Amino acid sequence: MAEIEIDGEMHRLLVDHDLCMGTRVCIARLPGVFSVDDDSNLSSASNDVLDPAIIAAVREAIDDCPQGAIRLEKLG
Repeated sequence: MAEIEIDGEMHRLLVDHDLCMGTRVCIARLPGVFSVDDDSNLSSASNDVLDPAIIAAVREAIDDCPQGAIRLEKLG
């Protein structure tokens, strides 16, 4: 699960596999952050700490997911 700093606080980027339908919209938006398992056809976020400069693209990926499967969770 990727982590990103937003306004000085760390957040985890999660994909809910119960909601994900494998449409790959997230990969189209952020190919280096998301990947899809070829067997399950489910998306996952990388295990990297992301550059805060891409937060706008992360939020677009969240908004663009047709199933609402992607979310940010505040850590701590």
